[in-house]
Amino acid sequence: MTISRALIRLPVLLLALLLRIAPDASAAEPAAPPRAALSPATLSVEVIGVEDPLLGNILSFLAIEQEKSDQALTAERIERLHERAPEEIRRALQPFGYYTPEIRSDLVRSGRLWTARYVVEPGRPVLIGDIDLVITGEGSGNDRIERVRRDLPISIGDRLVHPRYERAKQELLEAATDQGYLDAEFLTSVVEVYPERHTAAVTLHLDTGPLYRFGEVTFEQEALRPEFLARYVPFDEGDPFRLSGLLELQNALGDSDYFSSVEVEPRYAEAEDLTVPVDVKLVPRKRQRYTVGAGYGTDTGFRAILGWENRRVNRRGHRFTSELRLSEIRQSLTARYLIPMKNPRTDRLEFSTGISEEDTKTSESRIYALGASYTRKRGEWQATFYTNLQQERFSVGDEEGSSRLIIPGTIWTRYKANDPIYVTHGSRITLELKGAHTALLSDTSFIQFRAATSFIRSPWRSGRVLLRAGFGFSQVERFRDLPASQRFFAGGDRSVRGYGYNTLGPKRDGNVIGGKHLIEGSVEYERRLTSSWSAAAFYDVGNALNNLSDPLKQGAGVGVRWKSPVGLVRVDVALALDPEPDERQWRIHLNIGPDL
Repeated sequence: MTISRALIRLPVLLLALLLRIAPDASAAEPAAPPRAALSPATLSVEVIGVEDPLLGNILSFLAIEQEKSDQALTAERIERLHERAPEEIRRALQPFGYYTPEIRSDLVRSGRLWTARYVVEPGRPVLIGDIDLVITGEGSGNDRIERVRRDLPISIGDRLVHPRYERAKQELLEAATDQGYLDAEFLTSVVEVYPERHTAAVTLHLDTGPLYRFGEVTFEQEALRPEFLARYVPFDEGDPFRLSGLLELQNALGDSDYFSSVEVEPRYAEAEDLTVPVDVKLVPRKRQRYTVGAGYGTDTGFRAILGWENRRVNRRGHRFTSELRLSEIRQSLTARYLIPMKNPRTDRLEFSTGISEEDTKTSESRIYALGASYTRKRGEWQATFYTNLQQERFSVGDEEGSSRLIIPGTIWTRYKANDPIYVTHGSRITLELKGAHTALLSDTSFIQFRAATSFIRSPWRSGRVLLRAGFGFSQVERFRDLPASQRFFAGGDRSVRGYGYNTLGPKRDGNVIGGKHLIEGSVEYERRLTSSWSAAAFYDVGNALNNLSDPLKQGAGVGVRWKSPVGLVRVDVALALDPEPDERQWRIHLNIGPDL
């Protein structure tokens, strides 16, 4: 054998030798699995002696609580987590003012079940012994900042609760920036805790910096005149800068219905001489809007509405609307032209015309109307002053007639509600005074006053109390000449339940002809059953009268309420307590719409 051939065979011989020496893979002992796989642990964590919010914060700090569901937990890992737990509990208690707690910990194993138990005694709390609050800068005497300072959520003698301390800082800083002190900052904000004395000292030194002012407001849009949009701005150039003013401007333009998008951007970086210019970026809505709606009410039967609106007749913000309303008892077609006035949010001049027909069990009428009105805001009240020219043909009982009236009047309304759909605290008050006189080209003379009010309160979390009252008074020369639309009737969904719509009032020859006066009242209690459903019980009283001493009718019943996607749905079963011999004793009333 040559040397070269031997060198070639040598690696092969060595490989064969190694294969003979190496143990057989199929005969090898299996590798030891991880310890956790041999004995998977089930871990329970108990914290005793405290309740929320302390308990919740402790559990959020405890690593052993956070990892107790980990399938890879080993005995060593559980023991290490248990050793860390007392310190984690101490840190969790400190934000609530407990710096010297007593903690007893215990770790018990029973087979694969581990129980970690911690008995916590929070101990004596740390109280705030001193507050060093200093406000410097131009805003040191600002009324809003001083009110926040007086009403801070921390005071001497209180338990030290760190979230309240942070809230106090935030409220002071927000008050300063909202009042135009945009450079406000804390020079010092420190809490010094002395656990052995169970006291803490709070130091807050706020420098408000200089007062900034509003600069020019620029509108980026082409739909409306800038001078018209400027009437929505609730501040003047040079006024102290207020974040609340920017929010009010954004809400005003958003509520105007002219725009689908409103962005109000103060240009802080371009402020000169402490004056901040403001950009308003607007995206107009479509000029034409069409509406279609349908509903049902026991008084009206099925009803529908078709509407068309031109949101921008011109660049001065004028609008035109028209509506066709149809129901089983009433049909109307109206058109209105609206002109925004000095404050376009609340003030408007309106011209209207329309035709309407109504056919109820007690009366029939057809009205042609032409009118003008002016609406403006006066404090909490919305005041409307109007003059209507009305031509009406009517039939009431066995009476028929026609009238021409020029009716000047005023309506005052105050509305407050914490929710537009389901009110738990709110009210509506409406006052109306109107009249006509033969000296002003009317066929008859009369003066009429009407007041209506509704109150909703929630003395209990699960219930509401709804109170309603109405009063009407007329002074008229010849009642027969008063058209149906100007007479008072009672009964129906929004009046005295248990009686038909407009079926209550003085009668002649067995027919209801309406009355000069009106008295109505209602009390209702509603109890919530679920988030969407509630049950109600009610009592109604009222009538249309010719003499205020005439008897009133009563109705009572129960109902259900459903907060549906389209609004509040009411279904009532009402019993007439004073029915006429030929009248039904009970009725079902169905109505959809807001309470107020």
